[in-house]
Parts: sequence; structure tokens; C-alpha cells
Amino acid sequence: MKIKNRIYLNREISKNQLIEFDSRHSHYLSTVLRSKIGDNVSVFNENVEYVVELSSVHRKKVRGTTIERIKTLRLNNPLTLYFSPIKKVPTEIIIQKCTEIGVTNFQPIIMERTQFKTFNIDRLKLIAIEAIEQSNQTLIPQINVPIHFEDFIKRNSANILACCLIEEANNMSQIFDKNKIDIKGILIGPEGDFSDKEINAIRHNKFIIPITLGNNVLKSETACIVASSLIKEYS
Repeated sequence: MKIKNRIYLNREISKNQLIEFDSRHSHYLSTVLRSKIGDNVSVFNENVEYVVELSSVHRKKVRGTTIERIKTLRLNNPLTLYFSPIKKVPTEIIIQKCTEIGVTNFQPIIMERTQFKTFNIDRLKLIAIEAIEQSNQTLIPQINVPIHFEDFIKRNSANILACCLIEEANNMSQIFDKNKIDIKGILIGPEGDFSDKEINAIRHNKFIIPITLGNNVLKSETACIVASSLIKEYS
């Protein structure tokens, strides 16, 4: 059975259910994918996924019926990305790529050197949903409103790896080779790295472990993607 695409639906889904796609999904299925009657797509929420056989295809309204359940929920290990908001496009890249990798929670943090403090959560949620559809996952990540660095330090009680440019930072492989640590998050600084005050707070927080991503100085969005990928590899 060939499935043309996956579509997230924020609703209950069951077998033999008539699915009427909204205008956005209908346009995509009919015009972009050029779907035909009898084609199969999958629809999913955060609990189940079903094959839908299309019975009516029009530009403004596509319909179909669920015929087979194909997946049960598979949860990623919880992983939070704590990062400084940057420009619009790089921030969207962070959400898209790190969602594909398996980040389950995004927490933007306002730091001393943060330059961009606007954050369009609704748009970023749409980007995350598209990344989940593409990457064959089911759980939509949580995208939170920004908090200040001081509040993050006070609230944090989970093991977090902080990617920073200090001499005592460990390689990620050393952390996982020597310790049985349950890492719950990654902390990435702003462009220009953390301030001296923030580095001092990181050094004195028992839950935060400084690490390095290598000799090259990476842009914030690159560091987010690399660190997320490495943690998924090692953990």
C-alpha cells in the first residue's frame, strides 16, 4: 500500500471515520500532490495513525475514510532545547531541524546578549507540525514562551549540557563514556556566546555540565542542530 503523505489532525481519529480535510490540506492534496480518488494518505494525532482512502478530491475539499490503523504512539525520550532567540529564519530552522531529530520541548531564554526577543509561537508550532509529518513521528513538541536566564537558573533541576567556549568544557563523548547521566536538555547561548555572568552561573549550577562541540565556533542554529543530534546518538 503506497501512502502519499502524512497529515496531522488535532482531533480524535477512529476506523471507518469520514475525514474532511480543511482548505489548506485540501489544496495541498489536490494541487501540490495531485492526489486522485483511491489514493492513500495517512492521518495522525498524538495517539494513533490511520490510512485514509480518498473518495473525493477537489481543490477546496478533499474527503476520505480511515481504513486501517498503521501505527501506535512511539514516544521519544524527553529532550528540551534551551536556546537564545535569534533572527526569524534561523530560529525557524532550529525548530524544524531539531524537531526532526527528536527534540520534544523548546524553551527560548532571554540572555544578556540576546538580540531578538520577538517570538511567533503560532508560526513555529506550524513548522514543528510539518517537521513531525515529514519525519515519521507523532508527538508534537511543546514550544514555550521565552523566559529570562535568571529564572531558568533558579528553576532548573534537571541534568543539562551547556555548549560553551570555556577551557574546562568536556567533549560530549567523555560525558557519556564516564557517567551514567540521564540528560534532559541542551543549553545553547546567543550569538557571541554567554556573558561572563552567565558562564559563572553555569559553572556554579550542579545540574549543568559545560561541553564543547569541537574547535570550530558554530552559529547558534548550527550548534542547536549538532548538539541535539549528538545527544540522540549518545543517549
